[in-house]
This record gives sequence, structure tokens and C-alpha cells, in this order.
Amino acid sequence: MEQEGPWESMRAEQENGELLSEEDRTPEATKELQEDEPQSNVKEARNESCSERFLHCLSQVPCGSLIAWIILLVGLGGLTGGLLIGAQKSRDMLENTEFLWFIEYTLIGVVVSMFVIGTLLLLVGHMSSEPTSRHVFQTTNKNMCAQGLNIFLMAFCYILGFSWIVASVVLAVPVYLLSLLYFADFTAANKTTKCVNLVHYGLDNPRQEFCGADFQNFEREGKQLIISYIAALISAILIAISLVHFMIVISANLAYLRNSRIATLNAYDDDGANSKLVADTTM
Repeated sequence: MEQEGPWESMRAEQENGELLSEEDRTPEATKELQEDEPQSNVKEARNESCSERFLHCLSQVPCGSLIAWIILLVGLGGLTGGLLIGAQKSRDMLENTEFLWFIEYTLIGVVVSMFVIGTLLLLVGHMSSEPTSRHVFQTTNKNMCAQGLNIFLMAFCYILGFSWIVASVVLAVPVYLLSLLYFADFTAANKTTKCVNLVHYGLDNPRQEFCGADFQNFEREGKQLIISYIAALISAILIAISLVHFMIVISANLAYLRNSRIATLNAYDDDGANSKLVADTTM
């Protein structure tokens, strides 16, 4: 074996010393980095977890269906109050207790049925939206049933929306007739008093004509009554808008259900092709 000279031994010591110094320095740097990084990582992880949980909660809420349902409830409440108050004031103004006798029973049926229908649309919209539909309609048969249910509800909402548009037109008639109290001239032929004859406006009432002081009371009560019918008209328009909103949500959910079914079928086709390719290569 050859002996190392003094210069070679000093060089080796220097190299070893440099290596040792680098190894001594690196643990301190890594320790400092390890001490600094965990705090920032923990803070970032906590912020991400809170935001992810918040977004996860929002993703579970069917916002479109919920907004349409809230608009529907506001419309039903305004319609109920407007028509009930309007019917009672109309009876007092016309001095006829039998006027619009059916309005209370009609309102009970309409409001209860629309509330049930709106809640059903909300539930179906929640189940058909992402990500709930992945857990409820995960198979092909369930997906087809969901599409059929959404198509039926869309047609039903279309019919209901048209019906409420017609109801809005009907409610616009008393608003128009009462607005004549502000614009029309009811001065009688003798140019001394103001009179109104209800026969000219298609109203079958035991008392047909209001003149003089009775007309002033009639005019005052009619100007107060128009507010109730305007509220009922706006409420009917809100109900029609909510049904249109429900149709938009249902159409979006229907498109998503169709796309998810097509994606599932394509995935099965790709798996079948890959399995055939593997079988060919193994052979």
C-alpha cells in the first residue's frame, strides 16, 4: 500500500472539513425551515378547510329552486291578503254581502294546492341537481325515471304558468275599473251632481246607481280598494314568475341528467374496448 504524503493528507482533511461544515450547516437551515413552514401550512390548511366546508354546504343547497319557492310563497301571501281584503271592502262599497261569496273557498284551495306543488318542485329540484343526483339517481334506470319526472313537471309548470298569466289578466280588470275613478268624468247630464251606474260596467248589483253623497263615499272607498287589487295583481305576476323560474331549473337539471347518463354509457363503452384490447394483447 502507498503512503499518503503530507500535502495529500492536508487536502483530504480540508475536504472532509468542508463536507462536515456543510453537513453541520444544513440541519440548522432545515430546522429553521421546518420551524417556519408548519405554522404557515397549518394556517393555510385551516383556511382551506373552512372555505371548502362553506362551499360544500352551499353546493348542497338548490339555490335556483329555493329562490323560486320563496318567490312563490311571497306571491301566495300577497294574493291571499289582497283578495280577502279586496273582497270585504268591495261588499261594503257595493252594499252587497253576497258579492264574491266564493272567493274565500277558492283561495283556500288555490293557496294550499300551490304550496304543495311548489314544495314538490323544490324537492325534485334538490334531488335532480348536482351533487345530490349522483347519490339518488346513480343507476341508468333511476336516471331515466328522473328524466321522465322532470319532463312531466316541466309540462305541468307550463300549464300552471299559463293559468296564472290568465289569472293576472282577470285581476287587471278590477284595477282598470277602479282606476277610472281617478280619470273619468262622472258628472250627470244635468251638470249638477256626479253619478255612476254599475250596469254600464257589467256589474249585477241590487243597487245600480250611486249619486251625490253616495257617490262621494263610493269614490273614497274605491280609491282605497284599488290598493288591494293592485297587490293581488302583483302577487299573481310573482307566482307566474316563480313557475317560469321552476321551469328554467327543471330544464337545467334535465340537461345535466341526460349528460350524466351519456357520460356513463361512454364510460362503459370505453371499459369494454379496453378489456377487448387487453384480451387481444394477452393472446
